[in-house]
Amino acid sequence: MNAKMSASYRSRFGGQPRREVLKAGALSLLGGTLFCVPLLSAVAVGGEVDERDQADFFERKVRPLLVEKCQKCHGADKSRGNLRLRSRDEVLQGGDSGPAAIPGKPDESLLIRAVGYLDEPRMPPDGKLSESEIDVLKRWVALGMPWPNAGREAVEPSAGPAGWTTEQLRWWAFQPLRVEAPSLDAKNGQARHPIDCFVDEQIAAAGLAPFPPAEKRTLIRRATFDLVGLPPTPAEVEAFLRDESPDAFDKVVERLLASPQYGERWGRHWLDLVRYADYFEGKPGSHGSAGKFEIFEAYRYRDWVVQSFNRDLPYDQFIVHQIAGDRLAAPGADAPYVDGLAATTVLAIGAWDNGDADKDKVLSDIVDDQINVVGQTFLGLTLACARCHDHKFDPIAAEDYYALAGMFYSSRVLENLGTKGDHTVLLRTPLVAADYLNRRREQLERLAQLKAELDKLQPPAPAADAGAPPKTAASEPSAPAEARAKIAELTAERDRLQTELLPEPPKALAAADGGTPGSLFPSIQD
Repeated sequence: MNAKMSASYRSRFGGQPRREVLKAGALSLLGGTLFCVPLLSAVAVGGEVDERDQADFFERKVRPLLVEKCQKCHGADKSRGNLRLRSRDEVLQGGDSGPAAIPGKPDESLLIRAVGYLDEPRMPPDGKLSESEIDVLKRWVALGMPWPNAGREAVEPSAGPAGWTTEQLRWWAFQPLRVEAPSLDAKNGQARHPIDCFVDEQIAAAGLAPFPPAEKRTLIRRATFDLVGLPPTPAEVEAFLRDESPDAFDKVVERLLASPQYGERWGRHWLDLVRYADYFEGKPGSHGSAGKFEIFEAYRYRDWVVQSFNRDLPYDQFIVHQIAGDRLAAPGADAPYVDGLAATTVLAIGAWDNGDADKDKVLSDIVDDQINVVGQTFLGLTLACARCHDHKFDPIAAEDYYALAGMFYSSRVLENLGTKGDHTVLLRTPLVAADYLNRRREQLERLAQLKAELDKLQPPAPAADAGAPPKTAASEPSAPAEARAKIAELTAERDRLQTELLPEPPKALAAADGGTPGSLFPSIQD
């Protein structure tokens, strides 16, 4: 889907359970229309750049320029010359001098002549735009003045952060979700799912016609490839062809959604969003700590995502687990909540120069990466820009960025920063009860004590003749009987403890409360 279609789809279906939306989408294949949807993003608008590229050009180049250079005098609070430049309609309406721009005709547009200082008034009055900025506006007008979401109904903000314009607060990502009820097909009077209506609208808007209904063999192949990424088996195809019941395809979809392969197929899309990796490839640390940095336990997060899709975990819980899973209550009184801990691994998988000598910068880069992935993945907003300045369009100020940063500085994914120039050391959280850890610690402490006592009682053994069995101090006839008895006793206890030693517990790269030890932020921050 292109950006405009995605926004429309989100506003209409974003509140429905994921499984129901996917099932309805698969069922719409009965009309043969779903495979037409990807074609829509390739429909050219204006004959030069397709709609998706035009939207990207406007959001990256044109809108920031209008906001920064023009809307100070022609925005929500001011309309010098009765001209506002907050929407395409307002540009076309113009002000006292007439329309500000004529789509497709930059040379005849007052806006272009004003910013080029060719006519009076010259805009902006405090200094001419750069040639590259003027070229951006010229290209925008030449393309027909594309303005994503132009004419789309938006909720008028009743209140918002001080200093942000109505246009900024109308951004599609901030609008409330709405879920449409099934409608009746005008042709046969049968109920139609909103997804079918949505697809038909997009096809009609692009001047295309839907495909005819797919035959059953094609239908099961489409659904199976789409939901599990594999072709159907011959037996599955034959069973579907023989099933003449009205809910035959419904049963196919239910079977596919219940398949373990469904979570593997669709969990992969989420893993791509959060920049998942099984391991990092890089040069080993100069002090041999590369293994401590390597994300060997990342697979636990991958498996949790797959299982969450297969369990149909509600999306709000899916988000909470990843951002604050370490704070969720465990199902048992003593055991940790493994799912919650594993889910927060998303905050420990990031691209940062962990071997930098400036360890405080490394920590700030980690926090920046965490803010960025949370913003883009969960909010649909790029927040990282505000690390250095107020966002030029989205209502995100640097103050907001550092408020979020304070939360991430107050948690940790590192055991420590590592030595100067060396790798950071990732925090690995045991996935066992505290009692297990206490018992293992006691066992290890006792083994260390036994080793120290045996080292005291056993002086270095004399060198053995070549080919002779090794000798120990306890086996020497000259050793006092009392010493030999004590050594035998301690050795037996040591051997017994080694066989009883609890194994190393499984661990996860989980986030934890508190700042990173040894950093500028070792505790809870503002």
